[in-house]
Amino acid sequence: METENKKQEDHQKELEKKSNEVKGGNEYSEILSRVIHEGEEIFKVKNKAMFLSALIAGLEIGFSYFLICALYFLLNGTLDANIIFKLFSVVYPVGFILVILGKSALFTEQTSVLALPVLNGQRSVWELFRIWGLVILGNVLGGIIFALFIGLLAPHLNLFTEETMVEIGSHVLSEDSWVLLLSAIVAGWLMGLLTWLLNSTMNSLTRVVLIIMITGVIGFGGFHHSIVGNIEVFGAFLHSDSISFLDYLWFLFLALLGNGIGGAVVVGLFKYRIFESNYEETV
Repeated sequence: METENKKQEDHQKELEKKSNEVKGGNEYSEILSRVIHEGEEIFKVKNKAMFLSALIAGLEIGFSYFLICALYFLLNGTLDANIIFKLFSVVYPVGFILVILGKSALFTEQTSVLALPVLNGQRSVWELFRIWGLVILGNVLGGIIFALFIGLLAPHLNLFTEETMVEIGSHVLSEDSWVLLLSAIVAGWLMGLLTWLLNSTMNSLTRVVLIIMITGVIGFGGFHHSIVGNIEVFGAFLHSDSISFLDYLWFLFLALLGNGIGGAVVVGLFKYRIFESNYEETV
């Protein structure tokens, strides 16, 4: 264990050395160093703790779903459905604020963070898949529990009905598979950018604004976020005969794949290659 920790420290020092040698890119390389350090700390978390943190994140992100359903139930019949779907952007960030500021493990927040230590040679791809697997499992199970819980409670409090859950989930599934995949890539891209931006500031108010701004764009655009979408589609599956379990699994696969590509490749890989290219030109 000591040898492994020493190896990780050497990698971090090497990155910092490269960062100092890159002219005119100090802020960029400083953010990169922070993100890699954050990812390295996540890799050190024990499996049980990581799973429980991910489970809590799956529950907490459910409050975005709860507010989406409540808003739709409140405004349905008074406004055009398309307008209501755009207004989701107002309430969509709430669950993300709870998860991100609460430091729970959310898959889409960690895609680019965990990919960077792998790109930097500090961790292996198999270690990356292990963490992703734990986080996805915890997030999905937490979301399923929340869907079961809120689906039972909400009608009794007149917050929304089972029909509302079906309409929300059916709307998420209304797109063709290729559209869903590309939409999920955009959502993963935005979440990866959010992680990058959050590491550019330590001010709590600024971080809240960034979360609202980025996740608000996801909500307004209707881009498919795998963990919120997991609750939306599973909630509809529970109360609809027209949505099968296979439909739910296919959506989850495409959304997770798209979010992973958007975060790990579009953000993680490209951001790292920009740094590497700049470094190569200065040595």
